[in-house]
Amino acid sequence: MTSQSIEFNKIKDDSTLPEIVRKSFRVPVEAKENVWAVINKKRYSAQDICPNGIGIILENNSAFAVEQTLLNCELNIFNLLIKNLNGKVVHLSPGSGEKWQCGIKWMDMEKGAADQISKIVFKMKEQLLQDNYILID
Repeated sequence: MTSQSIEFNKIKDDSTLPEIVRKSFRVPVEAKENVWAVINKKRYSAQDICPNGIGIILENNSAFAVEQTLLNCELNIFNLLIKNLNGKVVHLSPGSGEKWQCGIKWMDMEKGAADQISKIVFKMKEQLLQDNYILID
């Protein structure tokens, strides 16, 4: 065989493709009454959360569009209310039943808000991992 295998051929980068690798662990939200977002004066339950974004549940896929900018959002996470968040819709995916999942990435967060969210999400992650360890043990 005189030609190289395809696995050795360099694949050309396509800078037009969006970056799809998640940079942080999303924590599933068990107590949905404690974590939600307000976008355009409407409350959306959280499916999961990470330090720089949130996954919300939609009744249908026409509420938002991928790449849409969301201004002046609020994040309610347990007893913490963070206002004036700006986000970007990064995905819309079919969820269970007729519902949809929408991923929102927070953009240009103030350091104080980012630190507060990170601390709470880290505690949620620790609790989740501790609970799962107990269930597996």
